Amino acid sequence: MDSHQRIETLYALSLAITPEETLEATAVTALDAYLDHLDCSVGAVFERHDTDEYRLVDPDAAVGTDDPLYDAAEERLTTWAATDEEHRASLPITGTVDDDGYYWLFDLPEFGVLLLARRGEPLDDAMLTGVTPLNEQLATACSTKQVKTTLSDARRRFEALFTTIDEPMVTVVVSETGCEIGRTNAAFTATFGQPTAPADGIDPTDPAPDSDPDRLIEIESRLRDGHPVTEAVRRQTPTGTGEFLLRGVPVRTPQGQEIFLLYVDITEERRRQRTLASLSEESAAILTSEDQATACDRTVATMVSVLDVAVAEIHRYDRGTDTLQPAATTATEPIFVDTDPDGDSLLWATYDGTPHRIDALSSADTTLRCDDETIESVLLLPLGDHGVVIVGDDRPESFDETARQLGQLLAAFGRIALTRTERVQSLEAIQSITQDAVTADSVDEMVERVVDQLPTATNFPTAGIWRADPATDRLEPIGATGRAAELIGTHPTFEPGNSIAWEAYEAGETRLVSDVREHPEAYNEDSVIRSEAITPIGEFGVLIPAAMRPQNITTADQKIAETLASSLETAIELIENRRDLQLLEAVIDRVLRHNLRTDLSVIKSRTQQLAEACDDAAFTDRILAHAEGLEATAENARTMRSVVQSRNDRRELPVETVIDDAITAAPDPPADVDLVVDIDTTAAVIAHPKLPTAITHLIENALEHAVQDGGEIRVTATADDEVQITVADDGPGIPTNELAVIDQADESTLSHASGVGLWLIDRIVTYSDGVFAVDIDGGTIAQITLQRA
Repeated sequence: MDSHQRIETLYALSLAITPEETLEATAVTALDAYLDHLDCSVGAVFERHDTDEYRLVDPDAAVGTDDPLYDAAEERLTTWAATDEEHRASLPITGTVDDDGYYWLFDLPEFGVLLLARRGEPLDDAMLTGVTPLNEQLATACSTKQVKTTLSDARRRFEALFTTIDEPMVTVVVSETGCEIGRTNAAFTATFGQPTAPADGIDPTDPAPDSDPDRLIEIESRLRDGHPVTEAVRRQTPTGTGEFLLRGVPVRTPQGQEIFLLYVDITEERRRQRTLASLSEESAAILTSEDQATACDRTVATMVSVLDVAVAEIHRYDRGTDTLQPAATTATEPIFVDTDPDGDSLLWATYDGTPHRIDALSSADTTLRCDDETIESVLLLPLGDHGVVIVGDDRPESFDETARQLGQLLAAFGRIALTRTERVQSLEAIQSITQDAVTADSVDEMVERVVDQLPTATNFPTAGIWRADPATDRLEPIGATGRAAELIGTHPTFEPGNSIAWEAYEAGETRLVSDVREHPEAYNEDSVIRSEAITPIGEFGVLIPAAMRPQNITTADQKIAETLASSLETAIELIENRRDLQLLEAVIDRVLRHNLRTDLSVIKSRTQQLAEACDDAAFTDRILAHAEGLEATAENARTMRSVVQSRNDRRELPVETVIDDAITAAPDPPADVDLVVDIDTTAAVIAHPKLPTAITHLIENALEHAVQDGGEIRVTATADDEVQITVADDGPGIPTNELAVIDQADESTLSHASGVGLWLIDRIVTYSDGVFAVDIDGGTIAQITLQRA
């Protein structure tokens, strides 16, 4: 091909390379021209993708795909594309097949590769060089059409999305002259109305009156600067104020800047979030209520707050009167009235466990009356055994399924709080009842005290106590609450085989009867008592709390009854033991005070008569000494008992008076023993009233153990932050074995009179919250340290 022919060929090719309707048409038209003008029998146009993979623009438009030349060229392209870019051969690439087949791979810059092949003579170098600008023209045409097609497809997809999206959407074109509304979808006009170009700023919607102006300016500024925005905003709508999630996206266009604004309605979601936040906070307050009144008040307040209603009220079940009574209300006074409290009313049906809803109270035929005529919607929710919650609102049909579920959840919180506080109150009451019970002088007095307190303390309106009589094998009633006496009159006696009560007593296990009339072993199936918990009090008898409604005595009541029964069993044991101890003390006191002293007086009298008639005075002196020692022991025993019985008695005592009383009660010292008293304080102490007796015993111990052939006993008292009373001597001291009583007051240490004295001293000082210490190094120094008054 000469130069002139080559130029004509290239010119004809250039005319054929133009953008067509589609990318495929553009590639097919150009490829047909290449094949025709360059006398090629094989050809294809490949497009390069992001993964460096080359794919046919239009597989149906490729020519000669069954020719070995095409296979060889495509394989070479695949190998070349897979080679690292740094080590690839430059395009165009020429290859041969057999002796007369040639193929070429031409670069289509920024787009792909053109494949051509023919048999016969190869294309000369001048032609290969000449088609390079044509290949660039083809690449440009394909790329342009590719971009336009992509943009067109995107535009069509966007238009479809814009018109069908459910959320309000608007575009605002921002230019140097101002803002204009671009497009809106149906959801936008339905939510906000027809938009007008914003006078100030970008957003065509009206902000809520309470919107922060600085925040609005910040959002506008970010959009103008080309930054996307996602913010929660409050906007005015024809029906009021709504909350929206604003998504703003700025896009640069030839006309300026187009801003796409999407509004996602989150009003209901925010309301739910606020409701849940309020529910979480306020339900925690319900559950942490310290008493039942607070639990009721918090429950009704939370109902009004969370459900956004006009009023809420609680009617508590009163076991004593078998009625539902108003207990808490958010109104100034209770407004709901049960018009048929003794019949099958709506309030009692709710108490039995079934929620009820009234959508229009003014037109409903119901046993519930509301003294507030504005209330239309009513929701009644059970509070378990505690009562009923009544929620009212002035809007008809105010309670949907969500409101009903929230109401039931809050009622459950109220029920839990009431159960917990009732149990805590009952346990505290049991403690108080027990403390009162153990101070009774007799079991009968204890039973009377207990049953008087049961109705208010444990919410057991009817309850009785039966005592077991082993002689007759019967459970005899010995006490009952006043309400039980009104309902039942004379309580029955239970015997083996005729009652659940005897069965529970014999087994030593509580029997919870949910419905007496349905129990096959009930003592009286027609009884007004419908539920009860028969609880053994050890071997003493049984405690039976009861109610007039079935299922009204619950497992919680059973636990309270079992705790109370256990406490009563302990109280009964203490009362009986105390009674036995009092009897024993009376006997011992009589023995020590009368019998023993009388007998000792007789012994001493007869011994003195013997001494007058007998020459051996030493023999009779020993008899008299033992008798006097035994008499002193009896007196000390009485003193010991008196000290222990009054161990909790403390009073203010002047130190000088204490020492004077102690010296007066002590034996006179021998003539050769000096008793020196040095009181260097006018302070008083808080001590046991027998403190002078303790000091008397210290002086007696000094006279017995500390002085021999003369000597000195010193009684001193000093005071600073505390008061110290000391009895000291210069004798050999108290024997060490007798001092053991201070650390271990067992029987062996009390075998001597001095041991008894030291025991008394130690107890008196201990009961005075003082400290008693003895030092026997170089004499005896006994010191009592006490708190100042």
